[in-house]
Amino acid sequence: MLKHLEITRQRLQNFTSEDNLRGRVYPQRAPVTLTVYSAPDRIPYAEAVQGNYRPTQVGEQFGPIWSTHGFKVDIEIPQNWKGHEVHLLWDSSSEACVWEDGQPLQGLTGSSSSWAANALRSQYTLTRKASGGEKITLYIEIACNGLFGITGDTQPSHIGLLRQAEIAAFDCEAWELLWDFVTVADMAQALPANTPRGGQALRAANDMINVCDLEDRSTWEQARKIAAKFLSARNGDGQHNLSAVGHAHIDTAWLWPLAETQRKCVRTFASAVRYMEDYADYKFACSQAQQYEWIKTMHPGLWEKIKARVKEDRFVPAGGTWVEPDCNIPSGESLVRQFLFGQRFFRKEFGITCTEFWNPDVFGYSGALPQIMRRAGIKYFLTQKLSWNQLNKPTSTPVGTEGIDGSRVLTHFPPADTYNAMVTVKEALFNVSNFKDHERANESYLLFGFGDGGGGPTIDMLERLKRMKDVDGLPRMEQRTPAEFFKRCDEDIEEPLVWVGELYFELHRGTYTTQARNKLGNRRSELLLRDVEFLSALARATKGSAYPGDEINRLWKLVLLNQFHDIIPGSSITEVYNDSAVHYEEIRKSGEQLRNEAVASLSPTGQGSTGQILAINTLGNPRSEVVELPQGMAGPQAAANGAALAVVSAPAMGYSVAVPSGAASPVTVSEADKTITLENQYVLAAFNREGRLVSLFDKRANRQALAPNTKANHFVMFDDEPNNWEAWDVEVFHLEKRYEVGPAKSMRVIEGGPLRASIEVTYDLSANSTLKQIISLTATSPRLDFANEVEWHERHKFLKVEFPFDLRAQEATYEIQFGHLQRPTHFNTSWDIARFEVSAHRWADLSEPDFGVALLNDCKYGYATQGNVMRLSLLRSAKSPDPVADMGHHTFRYALLPHTGDFRAAGVIEEGYRFNVPLIVAATNAAPVETSFFGVSSPSVVIDTVKQAEDSNAIIARLYEAHGKRGTVRFTSTLPVKAVSRCNLLEEDDQKLAWADGGVDVEVTPFQIVTLKMEIRN
Repeated sequence: MLKHLEITRQRLQNFTSEDNLRGRVYPQRAPVTLTVYSAPDRIPYAEAVQGNYRPTQVGEQFGPIWSTHGFKVDIEIPQNWKGHEVHLLWDSSSEACVWEDGQPLQGLTGSSSSWAANALRSQYTLTRKASGGEKITLYIEIACNGLFGITGDTQPSHIGLLRQAEIAAFDCEAWELLWDFVTVADMAQALPANTPRGGQALRAANDMINVCDLEDRSTWEQARKIAAKFLSARNGDGQHNLSAVGHAHIDTAWLWPLAETQRKCVRTFASAVRYMEDYADYKFACSQAQQYEWIKTMHPGLWEKIKARVKEDRFVPAGGTWVEPDCNIPSGESLVRQFLFGQRFFRKEFGITCTEFWNPDVFGYSGALPQIMRRAGIKYFLTQKLSWNQLNKPTSTPVGTEGIDGSRVLTHFPPADTYNAMVTVKEALFNVSNFKDHERANESYLLFGFGDGGGGPTIDMLERLKRMKDVDGLPRMEQRTPAEFFKRCDEDIEEPLVWVGELYFELHRGTYTTQARNKLGNRRSELLLRDVEFLSALARATKGSAYPGDEINRLWKLVLLNQFHDIIPGSSITEVYNDSAVHYEEIRKSGEQLRNEAVASLSPTGQGSTGQILAINTLGNPRSEVVELPQGMAGPQAAANGAALAVVSAPAMGYSVAVPSGAASPVTVSEADKTITLENQYVLAAFNREGRLVSLFDKRANRQALAPNTKANHFVMFDDEPNNWEAWDVEVFHLEKRYEVGPAKSMRVIEGGPLRASIEVTYDLSANSTLKQIISLTATSPRLDFANEVEWHERHKFLKVEFPFDLRAQEATYEIQFGHLQRPTHFNTSWDIARFEVSAHRWADLSEPDFGVALLNDCKYGYATQGNVMRLSLLRSAKSPDPVADMGHHTFRYALLPHTGDFRAAGVIEEGYRFNVPLIVAATNAAPVETSFFGVSSPSVVIDTVKQAEDSNAIIARLYEAHGKRGTVRFTSTLPVKAVSRCNLLEEDDQKLAWADGGVDVEVTPFQIVTLKMEIRN
């Protein structure tokens, strides 16, 4: 070989072209006979085969987008192909699936898939050894969308074009020679020429070309011997170990609707089990119990094949969750249910309990997650997304991730920086060079296969991996399941570094706000099911009513499904949110019916002459609040909408029957030329005639909450044109271009007390958008409420409301699942700058040691605090991938809660619950009573969930320590409890406890989740 390295490398590329070696794989081809039926929808196979089929041929284009077309493929193998392996070659420029005798056999992925120009998966094996003359009929279902779905309404010119439909005789010897050569040639291309193995690879590949005459098959074996000799050089003991597993990250919805995801699962899973017939060491990891349930329900034949491969530990259920959920927006209980439903499904169907949380593509990870994982049987965690961070990349590959409670899981970031690896030499080498812990560890994971839209590994990838297994110059590569990999990783790593707190993702911050109606549906559904479970469990325990467990679980599955990490964040297409709106309405209707049935079981309701009210409090703290009474009842004040207002009270997690009352100290409203003032015994709130809050004076602290000469409750629109990923991203520079919303268009007092005083304010946000706000203060609380209705018709604008407080603090506090954490209010470091927009649940708080203000919400998740200014993100107007995202009508509420002292002692956490969970009131003729069913002795412990156990009539109570304290607390109940135990989140007993005198003493540590299982006497 002459010394012309670059010219030689070009020679290697030319040798594998279609005109050369690749063209030898299919030396003979023959046509097929095609007819097609354009189906009215995504119909079952049994209906599709009965369709009205017409002739068609290669070159016809099918559409429109999202349509389905069934092809009947009649095949006759030529007589002279006897003894040959025969493949069907198909390219419909779309996703497709091969069917025979009612069973899905394999997926096909055509050209222009967004991954590559050529077809990714075009071959289907008809017979390993033809007899010649066989006649075969197959059906191929094509979906007129690409692997990445469709954005917008315009059909791309390539989608649905039938480019190829033929059969071909497969030359196995040419195939083996091709992949021998490709592997050696790729090493020659990827390894530095000035290294021994790089030079040896270049020499070996060049020698293969020199000895190989493609027209003379007798020379092929000599070329393969050269490859075999080169690839037989093994690694030393110190080489990096790279475990690999097949993977097809199937977004449960994204640029396609749920109905198409179900077909993506069929195509992908059918391909996986089919390839296992030919590749004995092929292992395929697949998460998301929801997708398995779809297959079980809709395709029992494929389901049985999957179960058989699961038993062989080759088709591997992973992750332990119902879907791969977003981890910022779902409530703590929702994340618990993701694991509860996922792990129970895998146990029931496969006898498997996952030990790893598999969530590679999610936009940040809550500080509550490690504890939830550990209490659900999870020790390990895999994610990749943080490699996208804008400013601060992960500094370690395997790392111990420690939650706010101190729980820790071993976390792995695949160093290839992708969960869609192609198993190329270049990727394998990058995996090693990008591994950040060579001094303490020697194991990493490679997830290979076409993902995001599914599809998974191809035979090309499997052929490369077979040859790259243990070759000097590359890491040692072996296919291993997640359990096998993490066991090796755990045993291998020495002195792992520890990351404490949340894994904040420095990108996709707009997902805290995008698709606001969807987020409202999520919050309301979570809280409705919380009430339904508590009341239904009480009705069963006290009245013997049937617990509607099956229906509750069905509704929970809809909630969990829509918490998938491209649905709830707002990053999917229009059709996905049409589906979610239907689901949330279904949850509302069924959930309200279940709640009403449980209430009726607990206490008789109905209008009577007594004037009494049944007030049900599903929260763990007693309440006394101003409420609107049922229609037809009288009260001390009439609300603006005509309803009567009164004060009602209810004990913790219980109910009262009593006559509603007035307030001991009234709320008042006063008007002056320039201001309108709302005042009660706690606070005075003054608004100028522009609608701005200009004073919030706390009488208890004798202190002004607002910064001098500033305006609060101030609406601002920002330009919102991120560099990439419209629905996902908001960039830090959006803060540089702001538009002050002008003064109020109108302002009037609509309620004057004595129980509630309210102001109605209207704004023109722009020429296209309007906002109506009702600001209220009641006689019983210092909380100032803001109820909003918006007509939103903007383009690339971001609406926020801001509050400049007279407070100085280097950190603000934000509620997350089962606790809270602090984040900086300054931009000192790159880590601080990155958190210019953060997620929170019901509240955020800015405080000095003796005074502070909390900003509460009922459906928002995006906050920002810079210096003394706190902003709540309200609405965005991204145009991709959903061009109508957030357009139209919105309702939402937020509130200000000034407080003395620390936010913990001031009850901010409890107020966040109260703001989101209203008292349930109904007229009743029942006798006066006050009954509390559950309580806890410490204000630092929150009773979050009460439900019936999954597998018995026991009652589950889930508590968490909310202040960051430790100690002994007493949990009490008036129910006839006969035994109690602590259990994990899968409701398995951990520790028997002693129930005595109506309660049990429980040890708690900071932010600990405690789950109690109570056996109730009949």
